[in-house]
Amino acid sequence: MFNLFRSRERTVRIMLGVLLGLVSLSMLLYLIPGGPGGPSSIGGQNVLAVIGDDKVTTQDVQRALQRLTRMQTNLPKGVIAMYLPSIVNQMVEAKAMAYKAREIGLRVSDQELGDAIQAEFSSELGGKFDMSIYQGVLAEQGMTVPDYEQQRREAMLGVRLETLELGSLVVSDQDARAEYQRKNLKIGLQYLDFEAKDFASKVNKDPAKLKDYFNKNRALFRTQEKRDADLIVGTTADFVQSAQVSDDQLRREYQDNLDSYRQPERVKVRHILIKTQGKPKEDAPKLKAKAEDILKQLQKGADFADLAKKNSEDPGSGAKGGELGWIVRGQTVPNFEKTAFSLKPGQLSGLVDTEYGYHIIQVEDKQEAHQQTFEEVKPQLLADAQKELGTENLRKAIEDARSEALKTPAQVEAVVKKYHLKFFRLDKFTTNDVMPEVGATPELKNAIFSTAKGGVTDVVTLDQQGKAAFAVVTNITPARNAEYAEVEKDVVEHYTGAESLRLARETAQSAADRARKGESLEKIGNDYGLTVKTAAPFTIDGAAEGIGSASLVSSAFKSNVGDIIGPVAAQSGQFLCRVSEKIPADMSQFERNKDGIVQSLMTQKQTLQQPLFRDSVVADLTRRGKIKLNQNAISKMIASYQS
Repeated sequence: MFNLFRSRERTVRIMLGVLLGLVSLSMLLYLIPGGPGGPSSIGGQNVLAVIGDDKVTTQDVQRALQRLTRMQTNLPKGVIAMYLPSIVNQMVEAKAMAYKAREIGLRVSDQELGDAIQAEFSSELGGKFDMSIYQGVLAEQGMTVPDYEQQRREAMLGVRLETLELGSLVVSDQDARAEYQRKNLKIGLQYLDFEAKDFASKVNKDPAKLKDYFNKNRALFRTQEKRDADLIVGTTADFVQSAQVSDDQLRREYQDNLDSYRQPERVKVRHILIKTQGKPKEDAPKLKAKAEDILKQLQKGADFADLAKKNSEDPGSGAKGGELGWIVRGQTVPNFEKTAFSLKPGQLSGLVDTEYGYHIIQVEDKQEAHQQTFEEVKPQLLADAQKELGTENLRKAIEDARSEALKTPAQVEAVVKKYHLKFFRLDKFTTNDVMPEVGATPELKNAIFSTAKGGVTDVVTLDQQGKAAFAVVTNITPARNAEYAEVEKDVVEHYTGAESLRLARETAQSAADRARKGESLEKIGNDYGLTVKTAAPFTIDGAAEGIGSASLVSSAFKSNVGDIIGPVAAQSGQFLCRVSEKIPADMSQFERNKDGIVQSLMTQKQTLQQPLFRDSVVADLTRRGKIKLNQNAISKMIASYQS
């Protein structure tokens, strides 16, 4: 029925995406034991739920679980048990939405279903529909064609019902005006900044207080787990240099891929661009005159690269003296291409007018279309072959070295020399440290810290670095609570930071109490050696200059001019604010922005309404007895994954 597939691998990925969408995880309370579905039994140990004349069975859920966990074979059973109710929930919800849609007369025809699936896979269409591939892909997901098309039809019915419901939502003119006023109201602030760092010198660092802080917060001062390990690293570059590739091999590669070495006609060009794009039309004559003047200078022998650096407005080539390098047909806009390919090497164009502006083009070299000879491509062939061989030799060397290290981990340094790899000793290594050669590679760190003493990690391939590595864990020093003498410096730093914040907070609160009693910020600031600062007017979606996001002072938008706000806690300390001005929204601009405001409010309403509507459909069908749950069967299935 549908011509869906051209690339099998790509199709499997898309199909998985669709199926995952159909059973996306959402924890809905109505199916949790004790919820609205109740503990009733509907009979049949393999039937988990009945929705009208349809069912959700243990086989349905197991197939869904298999699809979801196909790429996560080591997923613990306990995790599966945790998500299993979610999958049942989603299946029941999908069938409930489809049932309700049919109940009010909505339908999805075979033609609509076919068109929808075809559109879904339109990017992968290309040949005649192959039923065997279609069935094979579905079989890999544990589905038949009827199963898949039924799920798609149910999903489409649910969306159609949802669209009908959400389409009834409206945004009134009054709501839109209120939202426009809210988003465009501006407030200005005056404020005092009580920075924690300014209180550091006032912190009492009495040794007794420090030790008391340490004893109450020992968990903050645990020494990290440390590991000793032998690190073995191989670099592709080292193996590339020693890779031996014969001329015969290169010639075979050349002959096997002759079509790849057909060189199209190309020209090497540089240009100077005086842009007209994005500039007022009335400036065009002045810009053209500027370009003509540059052209005259070039015709008189001026240096092209110098003039390009000074005048060209092409950000990609201007700084490089106008150099674009080699171009082939189809890479540039038509006028530019036509001129570039009509010039001879060394020849200068006149003004070339394109949608970007005025160009002056110079062709530096030109090559006709031709078949590249073996000698022309040999350097690249050799480099590619050596890289491929070097990569393979590295892979084999490091795997062989690891195999020997597994047998004799104590002699790994000698093994490394045998295979021309690099050896490094990591002493007292922590997760914060950087490794030689491979840096802070998370995969390798995780491998080192998850391997037992005397164990050998798997090989970690670092494709971007062109390296591969593994390690032998020789010793483990467990994490532990540190003694005070070991971490005294850290204790002082932590204590000072915590106390500074406390002092800043207490001082700001005291200042706020004074301000609310009528004292001015200027007087309070003088007492504390602070200057009153100003935040220019900003909106609720903006930021208060010097303070941060407007969300920190959101209460100010509902306050009056003169009101005190705060203290407001920020990462660096505390802010005491006074509303200095309020600038209402300019309602003369409302009509111009109304459509955007209405759309934003509609999206918010739909986002809020969508799950509520789905819940209401399920609740209604449950109340009417159209949805019945077999809680015993659901509980047994969950228990089977918990054991």
